[in-house]
Amino acid sequence: MRNFIIGDIHGCSGAFVMLLEKLDPDPGSDILVLLGDLFDRGPDSWQVFQTVKELKAVYGERLILLLGNHEDYLLQPHLSWAQRRIWERVGRQATVRSFQQHGEQMEDAAPWIREHAVMYYKTEGFQCVHAGIVIEPPEMNDVYTLLHDHEIVLENRYTGTLTVTGHIALPVPAWFAGDGKTVKELAVEVWEPLPDHGVICIDTGCGKGGALTAMVVEGGRYCLTGVPGIM
Repeated sequence: MRNFIIGDIHGCSGAFVMLLEKLDPDPGSDILVLLGDLFDRGPDSWQVFQTVKELKAVYGERLILLLGNHEDYLLQPHLSWAQRRIWERVGRQATVRSFQQHGEQMEDAAPWIREHAVMYYKTEGFQCVHAGIVIEPPEMNDVYTLLHDHEIVLENRYTGTLTVTGHIALPVPAWFAGDGKTVKELAVEVWEPLPDHGVICIDTGCGKGGALTAMVVEGGRYCLTGVPGIM
């Protein structure tokens, strides 16, 4: 069984479809994990959402959609003034426009996301969260840590089970050892042994001019690949 993990898409439908075609996962045997932040910044969040729903219909339980901080803003019934300002600053209006162009409202997506998105994914050898993890297992962390926290990368102090994250846009994918200093930029299109601890962040700035990156894990090894963050 292979695990295909895709980083933050942020409304870039063209890049998302191109990456899926490049990866070509098998819905009958592979697991497809989306790290969250489907929406905002890029111009076509509506189409990204349609594609994800279509994938869910095909993959069923083999599609794992993690909740990202951008989805969390959408699902919260009452945002504070500060939260609203943050959401506007990070691209909310792009999603509003995208849904309106198709005669829908962004809020129409909330019930489906609430039903199907999860907070974390665990499997043999590694686990996935959108943003951060402080203690193990993932379910022992609060919502803010899992969806919004930056310290897992900025502080680089997590030494537990290898965790794959998005959330923080980096120039290239990187591994954080958890010792407060060791950060290794990771090569693409090369199979490497899977680290047994620390963090691999694969958010490479799609929707902000960067690439959309995926990580394929099979048999204790991984390979990173990506496509330009075209819209």
